[in-house]
Amino acid sequence: MDNPLSIMSVSVAVLLAAVTVSGCCSGETESKETVVPNVRTAVAESIGTTRTVSYPGRLQAARDVNLSFRVAGPVAAVHFREGQHVNRGDTLAEIEERDYAVQLAATTAQYEQVKAEAGRVIELSDRGSATQNDYDKARYGLEQITALYHAHQNALNDTKMLAPFDGYVQQVLFEAGETVGAGMPVITLISDGAPIVKVDIPAADFVNIDRTVRSWCTVDVFPDRTFELRLIDITKKANLNQLFTARYALLPAADGTMPNPGISAGVCIEYRTDDEASVSIPATALFEENGQSCVWVVTPENTVTRRHVTAGILDRDGNARIMSGLKAGETIVSAGTRSLKEGAQVKILPGKSSTNPGNLL
Repeated sequence: MDNPLSIMSVSVAVLLAAVTVSGCCSGETESKETVVPNVRTAVAESIGTTRTVSYPGRLQAARDVNLSFRVAGPVAAVHFREGQHVNRGDTLAEIEERDYAVQLAATTAQYEQVKAEAGRVIELSDRGSATQNDYDKARYGLEQITALYHAHQNALNDTKMLAPFDGYVQQVLFEAGETVGAGMPVITLISDGAPIVKVDIPAADFVNIDRTVRSWCTVDVFPDRTFELRLIDITKKANLNQLFTARYALLPAADGTMPNPGISAGVCIEYRTDDEASVSIPATALFEENGQSCVWVVTPENTVTRRHVTAGILDRDGNARIMSGLKAGETIVSAGTRSLKEGAQVKILPGKSSTNPGNLL
């Protein structure tokens, strides 16, 4: 009779062997099923031999002035308020003219008296009946009172503040009844023409300003429009931050849109470089290996190969400038670079479509 323990031991051994064989077969099956990674791709686009830089700027009125009276006195009236449009020559405000009118009246009377006396002396001199000394006194006295007469005339006229150009009242600093001194700002006026854009440019780009190909700006309130810029002038001395201030004339958008002064703008300047033709790729395509920038280049067989490249600056759209190592038209992996190996087969995911606008799949 067989020993029950021996039979049980044999059965357990057979089961373990079967499990072992099954596990080995299963591992071999899984190893044969290679997982192909999904990636997104992009095509390297040529950007020629130009470089585009962008800086924050600010729109300002072409003319922004603080107007003041040339004479002192109490403000009699302010005829325009903030935001109102004025035309050149409009009377913006007035100083009480009483004292200046009295002053001019007294000077006028004296002027008429001296003018009459000088006329008689000059007439006698022409006849030879007056001395040279009398003639000189009469002539110089008339010139002196004439100058004083015109000065008091001007003082009376200066009690009215006139608009020097067409524009808008930005701020009224004094009201009627308040006394102001000569030269104190009373009204701030801005021009109603196209604004200008001021931007600070670092020295590295200042030296290339003469190579500018195109300049433009964008503003947040009109995100779908661009505004061309024309350089007016640029300072020749850097400020304490080593920046040079440039002023640009702002041209209207294609549809005539013109932004208002005071808002921020993104200024873009494109200029020629001495570099060889370079390309632009998404910055996400770059990865680092042994301190060098690399990309995965996709072959026609949908395999990838590592390529060392020389990367330049990033633009505001998140694209990297590749100076060398990549040609325009080559396809590179833009997403999924970390899971790849040299020569690996990849599956390219479709690009953006109307049913997948966010590239979520």
